[in-house]
Amino acid sequence: MYPLVDWGWGRQRCEDYLLDRFGVKWPKSYCTFCCYPVSMGSLPSHLDRMRRHPDIAGQVLRLEYTSVSLNPNARLYGKESLLQQFDPSRPGDRPVLEAFERELACPWALYHVRRILPASKKDPAKRGQALRSVKRVDVGRPAQLGQRLTAIAGHHRVPVETDPRYGRTRAWLRTRGTEFPTTEELFVTAPHHVRDKQEKRFEREWASATRVGPPVLST
Repeated sequence: MYPLVDWGWGRQRCEDYLLDRFGVKWPKSYCTFCCYPVSMGSLPSHLDRMRRHPDIAGQVLRLEYTSVSLNPNARLYGKESLLQQFDPSRPGDRPVLEAFERELACPWALYHVRRILPASKKDPAKRGQALRSVKRVDVGRPAQLGQRLTAIAGHHRVPVETDPRYGRTRAWLRTRGTEFPTTEELFVTAPHHVRDKQEKRFEREWASATRVGPPVLST
């Protein structure tokens, strides 16, 4: 399936072959949409490519930040995020982080996010296919939306998490349990790019999973 791997050809050998065959140094491209940029221990070289293209890197960081805002478990590298790989104290990383901050200087939205995490039909101890509902409640500036969410959450005594550096505010109505099935529900501020998404059967499944009325936090 992967003949170059089967032949024992690593990236350096491939680059040497291309240089010998065509007389051109053929650098690896930086494809933002590729899902395999750090396979086989290539994270350092991938980060270097991002540093050479800070404006594109800023877009990728904004995409990850938005995803993690709606789901803290959606970090790009499992336990670590892409954002954690860049340090503002390193001169080479600053252009990337500045590009990221420019990406965040856009309209933001307040989202209502709900998830149903069922048990797997094959193994009840494992999670099955999740169902998710995302609805955009409002659009505005991040500070304004964050203040509104904090005030409403405080009135209902709902815990709030804030990211003072980049502006996210998150309030949890329900946190997922350790056993399945379980549910989670939150309101969060993030860049406005996320579209509303909900399967037709979601409300029925949600009512069955929670067996309660409307959320206690009304915006």
